[in-house]
Amino acid sequence: MINYQNSILLKLVKSHPEGIKEYDLLKLLQEQQLQQQQHLPFDNLALFQQHFLLFHALYKLSDQLRSEQAGYIVIEALNIQWLPQSVIAQQPTSLVNRDPLRAYYLDINNLHNTSGEEVDNLLASFWLKMSDDSEKQSALALFELNEPCDLAMVKKRYRQLLARHHPDKGGAVATAQALNEAMAVLKRYYAEG
Repeated sequence: MINYQNSILLKLVKSHPEGIKEYDLLKLLQEQQLQQQQHLPFDNLALFQQHFLLFHALYKLSDQLRSEQAGYIVIEALNIQWLPQSVIAQQPTSLVNRDPLRAYYLDINNLHNTSGEEVDNLLASFWLKMSDDSEKQSALALFELNEPCDLAMVKKRYRQLLARHHPDKGGAVATAQALNEAMAVLKRYYAEG
């Protein structure tokens, strides 16, 4: 595991004023510790542990910087960025303080109490949601609908499109089938929501 020393971590984050991705920061941290040079792990639990330790260190560092009025660290997987105190002073306090993940990453018990099975379940849930969302967006595009909408709007649009594209009315069978499949996706999605 990487030992995240505040000075090294802050130096690396500050050296990327536009922000840096979590993965790139992890690689740079490993390069800083040549005696412990390892490749980033590939098993889900080890990846979670690396991620957790990095975010834990970043949140602690950000809290330290804020208490010293020395800036703030934006902490997101795709953007880790140091912001100087002058930028923070211009932001509403509620915006800077609002971070629902902060408490999770600062509680080190979350690292120790998370099993490989729990990490696998979280990842499976994430990918399922991503897949469902992609299906939903494709179905909405086929129906020429945008969010926000509800099941009543979806059903109305489905009836309109099916009346126009039904094979008995001169439409293509493939189009009618695509409409039926899209309706099944949207019905499932909006019935749950």
